[in-house]
Amino acid sequence: MSFRRMEYFLAVAKHLNFTKAARECYVAQAAISQQVKQFEEELGFKLFDRGGASVKLTPAGAYFARQCRSILAQYNGAVKQARAIADGEKRVLRVGFHGLSAQKIFAGHLRRFRETYPETSVTIREGSQASLMEELRQGEVDVIVVPDSGLVLDEGLDVLELASTRSKFMIGAGSPLAGRPVISAAELTGQPILRINGKEGAFPSRQRTDYYTRLGLGENPVHWAKNYFELLLMVEAGMGIAAIPSGGEEQLPEDVSIFELEGDAFRINTVALRLVPPVSVTADDFFQMMRQGENPAL
Repeated sequence: MSFRRMEYFLAVAKHLNFTKAARECYVAQAAISQQVKQFEEELGFKLFDRGGASVKLTPAGAYFARQCRSILAQYNGAVKQARAIADGEKRVLRVGFHGLSAQKIFAGHLRRFRETYPETSVTIREGSQASLMEELRQGEVDVIVVPDSGLVLDEGLDVLELASTRSKFMIGAGSPLAGRPVISAAELTGQPILRINGKEGAFPSRQRTDYYTRLGLGENPVHWAKNYFELLLMVEAGMGIAAIPSGGEEQLPEDVSIFELEGDAFRINTVALRLVPPVSVTADDFFQMMRQGENPAL
């Protein structure tokens, strides 16, 4: 099986038109038609259903096209990175993170990587989950560490779960409920829920609203804070309860009590993501280091 035939096949699969595919590949239509036909004979199954002027992928062809895209991308990426190694290019790692939990987890792995590859140039950026996902897909960062809340994950991403924690909440130390590690939703009926500008932690407003509704707290009043510091002050003042952003427990003031909701099995997962195939040898080394080892102590 030649890569050239694979490229011709993918061009036809992309356009579902031999003329357009031939134009993209800078060959005659007859040539690309012949190559695809020979490819089908070599494979032993049909890639396309041809009906007059129309062309469509067979189920086998659609599956095979997805695999071929991955194979070609991996091959081209391997050539690019091998050339960079041969040319002695400097190692570069571009990473992004979002959230307190991601920051804590990410810092330990990054420190260990720097100890192993001190010559590597590292750039770090913090951003929203959505912006980092877009930058990853556009090739502007190599690896991101984010909370897994509503992520759209597909076969083009390598996903590594780094941590999984249950949702936790905080309440002022002066509350009669303070000091209890577990509180039932019924005991919180009518208790104001404090949130930040329509968002709380890793969750967009709609998801967080649905979450409180599922817990039986959907009718509780909601009070808004401008930022996290204002939210903490409102909790300390006994103005309501608030969800703690993942990884934020260690940064809470002493006069705030932490609790979990009885029967709440929801967990916040923190994951590392990269494109498949890897776009960088350095990024691949970093990702594999995270995969193979526990998060080093900070």
